[in-house]
This record gives sequence, C-alpha cells and structure tokens, in this order.
Amino acid sequence: MIVAALALAVNTILGAADGPATARVDAVAIPSSTTTVRSTGELSDEAWRAATPVDTFLQRDPHEAAEPSQKTEFRVAYDTSTLFVKVRAYDTEPDKIVTYLTRRDLDSPGDWIRILIDSYHDKRTAYEFAVNPSGVKVDRYWFNDNNRDDSWDAVWDVSVSRDPTGWTAEFRIPFSQLRFNPSAASTFGFAVSRQIGRLNETSTWPLLARSANGYVSSFGELGGLSMAASPKKLEIVPYTSANVTMQPTGSNPLVKGAAPGGALGIDMKYALTSGLTLTTTVNPDFGQVEADPAVVNLSAFETFFSERRPFFVEGSGLFNFGLDCNDGACTGLFYSRRIGRSPQGTGDLPGGDSIYTDAPSQTTILGAAKLTGRVGKFSVGVMQAVTREESAQVLTNGLSSRVPVEPLTSYTVGRVRREFANQSSIGLMVTSTKRQLGDNLRFLSDSAYTSGIDWDLRFKKRYAITGNLVGSRLHGDPQALARIQENSRHYYQRPGLTSAALDLSRTSLYGGAGSIGISKIGGEHIRFNSNVSIKTPGFDINDIGFMRRADQRQIGNWLQFRDEKPNRWVRSRYLSFNQFASWNSDGDRLSAGWNVNGNVNFVNNWSAGGGVNFQKLQFDDRATRGGPGVYTEGYDNFWSWFNTDNRKPLSLNVFNGAGHDGLGSWFRGHDVSVTYRPIAALTVTSGASLNRSVNNSQWTGLVTDTRDHYVFGRIDQTTVQLTERFNYTLTPNLSLQLYAQPFVSAGAYGAFKELADGRALAYDVRYRPFAYDGDPDFNVKSFRTTNVLRWEYRPGSTLFVVWQQARENDAVPGGFNTGRDLRDIFAVAPRNVFLVKFAYWLNY
Repeated sequence: MIVAALALAVNTILGAADGPATARVDAVAIPSSTTTVRSTGELSDEAWRAATPVDTFLQRDPHEAAEPSQKTEFRVAYDTSTLFVKVRAYDTEPDKIVTYLTRRDLDSPGDWIRILIDSYHDKRTAYEFAVNPSGVKVDRYWFNDNNRDDSWDAVWDVSVSRDPTGWTAEFRIPFSQLRFNPSAASTFGFAVSRQIGRLNETSTWPLLARSANGYVSSFGELGGLSMAASPKKLEIVPYTSANVTMQPTGSNPLVKGAAPGGALGIDMKYALTSGLTLTTTVNPDFGQVEADPAVVNLSAFETFFSERRPFFVEGSGLFNFGLDCNDGACTGLFYSRRIGRSPQGTGDLPGGDSIYTDAPSQTTILGAAKLTGRVGKFSVGVMQAVTREESAQVLTNGLSSRVPVEPLTSYTVGRVRREFANQSSIGLMVTSTKRQLGDNLRFLSDSAYTSGIDWDLRFKKRYAITGNLVGSRLHGDPQALARIQENSRHYYQRPGLTSAALDLSRTSLYGGAGSIGISKIGGEHIRFNSNVSIKTPGFDINDIGFMRRADQRQIGNWLQFRDEKPNRWVRSRYLSFNQFASWNSDGDRLSAGWNVNGNVNFVNNWSAGGGVNFQKLQFDDRATRGGPGVYTEGYDNFWSWFNTDNRKPLSLNVFNGAGHDGLGSWFRGHDVSVTYRPIAALTVTSGASLNRSVNNSQWTGLVTDTRDHYVFGRIDQTTVQLTERFNYTLTPNLSLQLYAQPFVSAGAYGAFKELADGRALAYDVRYRPFAYDGDPDFNVKSFRTTNVLRWEYRPGSTLFVVWQQARENDAVPGGFNTGRDLRDIFAVAPRNVFLVKFAYWLNY
C-alpha cells in the first residue's frame, strides 16, 4: 500500500511532465516462421534471404553518432521456439581482427558482437548475448537501465565464421531463456552492438549514446513477433559431487587426515507466469568457487568479502538496497554472505590442555529459493533460505560431546519496486532472520527484522532525487542484546555517551536510518551529487545485511567535469572534486576532508589517473574498543595509476599511493600487475602488492589493574601479496583455470603508550608512556590456490574437476623478511580438497 500510494503521487507529479525518456526508432521486420533449419540448428541461406537486412549503425565510442569505420549488418528471424539473429561484421582489414580464446563469460579486449533483448519491453531490463570471433560466449542481465549482472547464465548457442570480408555470428536464443508476455503481436526492446578491438570503436543499432542517461531505455524495437504459445517453462539441473579432504591432524584426535565425502543436489528454474521465475537450489555445492583472499584486519570493524556463489550472485541486483556506497559499490540491507556464514559460536568453545575441538568452517545451506520477475509495472523479488544447526565435537579428558555453534536459521528477503516511464522508481524492501535457539546459543538474537523504502525520482531528464528510509528491530535474551550493544557497531558502554545507554535488561533494540540526495546524472560536461544521511545509535542490520557502524551522520558533495569528445591525443578526460564529513549523535566530528582526482583515456588505449586527499583532525569513538574516544590526526595522501593497452600481448597495470599525518605515521602502497597472452588461448597474469606503514597509535589492548589502561603502540607493518593466474582455454567450452596467492603480513610493535586524555588536541598530552609487557607482534603467512577444469559438455551441462589447497603459518620468527617468510609458508603441511562435480541440464 505504501509503494502504491507513493507511486500514484510520483506518477501524477513526474509522469506527465517528462514522458518517455527514450528515442523512438522504427521496428525491425521479422519474417514468418520457417522450418528451413539445418541439423546444426542454423537457418538456411534461403530463410535468411527472406529477412530484412539492417545496417544503419552509428558510433557509440569514440565519436558519438558518427558513421562507423566498418559496415555491420544484421537480420532477425524466429520460429516457435527460437529467436535467430545473424550479424555480418564486414572488415576491410580482416587479418587485423583481434580475438582471444578464453573461458565462457570472460570479456577480453578485441572484437565482439552483442545482441541485447528487452523482452519485457519495460526499457529497464535486458538480456545480453555476446560472442567474439573465437566463439567465446558471454551473457549478462541488465537492470535499472544502466546496471548489469555478469553472473547471469542462459542456455543458448552461437556459431561464428570468418572469411576475406570479415566475420559472421549466427545466434540461436531459445525463447525459454527470455521472459515476456506471449501475444499475437509481441514487441521486444532490441539492440545490436559491435566492438572493433584494434580501433577501440563501438557502433550500435540504434545509437546507444554515451551521453544518454540510460542504456536499456535507448534500445530500438523488435516487432512482428507472433508468440501465441508459451515457451518451455521448466529447467532442472541435478548434480552429484565427490570429494576428499586431506589435512594435517597435529595433536588433535578429532581431525581426520583424509576425509572422503559426496553430495547430491538439484537446481531448478520454473516460469510460474510469463513474468515470474522461481529458482531453487537444494543442498547446493559451491566447491568450484574461488577462495577468499587472506587479510589482516587491525580495525574494530568486520571485513567485507564479495559474493562468489552462483545462486546468490545471479540476479543479486534486484535485491540491492544500498546504504553505504563508495565509488558505486554499496553495502546495505542484504548481504548474502550471511547465508552459510561461519558458525558464530566457535569463539565460545571450551579450551585447555586436555580439550580438543573440531568445528565446521561454514554453515550448511539446506536449501534456498527465490522468486524474481515482474508483475505489471512492478519488479518483484523474494528469497528464502534455510541453514541447518551446526555443532562442534568437543573431546574433554577422553569424553566426547557435541556443542551447538550455529542454530537452525531462516532468512527471508522481499523486494518490490514500482518503475515509471521516465526511469523513476520507488521501492520497498523487508528482511527477516529467525533462529531456533537452544540454551547454548542464547547469546544470539532470536529474530531480526528490517524494512525500508527507497526512491529514485527523475526530473528534467538529467536530474534525480534519491533517498531511503529504513527501520530495524532485534529481539533476543538480555545476554544477546547486551552482546549486540557492546559490539563495535554500537559500543553503548562508552563513557560519556549521551545519545544512547547500555541496558543489560534489554530484550529488543530499535533503530533507523535515512538519506536524501540530489544529482545531475546526464549532460555532456558536468555531473554532481549532494547527499546527507543518518544512522541512529540503535540501527542494526547485520543479521542479514552489512554495515560497519551505527550512530553516524554524514554529508557528501561531488562535482565532476568531463569531456568525452576525442581529439588527436585523448579519447576522454574527467576531473572530480569531493567534500565529505561525518559526526556521531553526540556531535563529535568523525571525519572531514576533501579530495580532487582525475583520469584520462588516451587514443592509444592507455589510461592514467590520480588524486590528492586532505583530512582534518577527527574523533575516533571506536579507537579503544568501547572505551573513551580519541582525537586522531587526519592523513594527507595521494594516489596515481596507469594502465597500458590491454589489447596487446603484454599489458601492465600500476598503482601507487602514499600518505602521512604529519606526526610520524605514514603509509605507502604499490601494486603491479602484468598480463601476458603469448597465444590467443593462454592468459597469464602475475600481480604483486607491497604495502608499508607505520602507525604511532595503533590500538593494542586493555590492561586492567587498579584502573583501566587503554594501551596503544607504534606498529611497523609490511604486507606482501602475490597473485598468480593461469587461464588456458582448449575450446570455448573447455577451460583450465589456475589461481594461487601467497600472502605475508608482519607487524612489530614498540613505543607503547596509554591514553591520558583522548580529547586533548596536542598529541603529547593525549598519550603518556606505558610499560606494556605483552607481545602483540604478528607474522601471518598464507597460501591459497584454487584450480578448476571446466567442461560444458553440452549446453547447460557442466563437469568440474577442482583442487584447492590452503596453508596457514602464524609463527612469529621476528620482524619481516621477504625470502624467509615466503619460504615459511610452505614449511607447514597443507589442507587439500579434491572435488569432482557433474551437472546435467534438462528443459521441459
């Protein structure tokens, strides 16, 4: 009701004023259905001659709306089950066509043909099917007009051929992979894009202008489709997997040196209606997914890891509700990594000389389902997932027992968005987390709920007002609520806090958040954004969402000057100015600063950029992990980067950054990545990262004797990380991927001090020396590798052969030594996992 009422208001205010934001184009003629289909699935030459050729392409890049340098022509036909698109890419220098043989869904610099279909004809969503001259397929899903989901996978086919006049691609796209309303006269949104690698030129039909506000909303129309019958509705992918884990046992009798295992599961998609699809997974297996990188986190806040599991990545854009955004990447109400998370009770397991434990590293997902699609002018998404109760085995003085470490948990997410012709939208999202808690897990909340509305209101075609309002509610036993109030998101126990109070008898916690901003999102030369946001002290979404802290008020302003018209040397250039500041509810300024940055893209396909950032004195109310806040000096820093032409066999990416606070704290970071393609089918990427830093006031710990001492120290930290990738593609459907990452981070502490007066402006008054007798030095050494052989032996059906290895060595030999520490990674026994997974696609 809320969304419907707001929708009526917005439609009244904005709908008639702006009208459709897209240009009108002539429909492409589609001939009647033909049965002239070869055994390979391709149409005959006779059938193609009956289709009308279209060649009115225009450049999108670099010279917008100019005539293309090479001619492109396409034709469209269909029968009762398949849409056929044939694209002829003429080339006056066919020997200079750039193409690489890579695994499926991996974009590479070179020549590409892309078919884009807005089958809902809603001017917001679309399916993309792409191929390069080597026959490598890429598909993706577009949503909200400009955003794309690269994880979306469909079952379709394409054939390519080359000749002295260029190359040709013939696409065969089953209607079962699209979502639309069948009728005697269906109309799709439609576009064709061609990319010419050596010229770095993209031409499209119709013109998909870079200066336009939207992408999908710029599509043309594909008419003449008479689709009286519904396509196939059901896709089933049963799978089976077998694995063996080999790991060191140490002195723990509960750990098995070799543990074989196996699993059966099933994935399913079913078109409930022409606009709604039900996707389910039962006992999913994600053994082929690349391992998370190693990190050393010395902050008070949780580390964010991106989602890699296919079920949760595909279609994730529909469930976006961003609260905290940085350069377009947002976290918010739904963080799918909570589903299947590491058990939360492992840190409370008993310990001692005669106690051994064995706990699972992840929670098992019993099943998950999501309903996605459209109902009229509303986009809809609902997800439900259930994870089982997990327990750890504990051996105490020879007696074995099982201790629960994670309860049976149900996760629910609902999302609906009303969309308008001028690309405005109003949305609603609700989430729920429910746990079945036993006596051992009462430190967790038994339920958590969030709900929010968000809006993106467009006016005068180039401007937008965006914002959201969100509420949260947690419920549980007093010990659970006490634990939440005292964690780093809240720290209600902070002395002197006036905006909230620690209540050890509390059984519920409420909070809210909101934001509003105005942006200029279109136009050739100037873009801007100004926004304000707030989170109350009790706001908490982390049972199923992600945020680092509550109790924050922020402002931000961004202004960009851009020029995308090429000249003799440069293709495009951008210059941006940013200003930002934040406070807590007590009025302490948590951050304040500004920066200027820019980047340029050269005509030779090199690019470069950099910036400077300046920050003022700020207040860190999380520095003592629940104790008094501390003033910290803001860092002034700079960064720069450049990338060479990635179309060449050898390309280079370099990033450098450095900063200091003026009182002896500083950091330097250097990242270099080299990509080498000796042949079209082989890509080798080698990356190295070196980060050095000195922080004079790194939190060390709390020492309590007759009083509390909040101890800080000077840390000298060095982190080295190497990333190696080897991708070899035997055919477009058979590939080998090797990934390895050695990681070393060492920190040496000294010059210990305790907090004297956290609000003193002078550093020497803020701290005083302290005789700390602990040893917080660390030396973290890690090696992780994931190696996958992937074979799509028939469309939609795959075989994975996987080997994963992990090594961890936290011994502290003293200081940092590159050679010694990298060697020491391999001085410990590894944990190996070998897996074979077989999946078979069925369509009914």
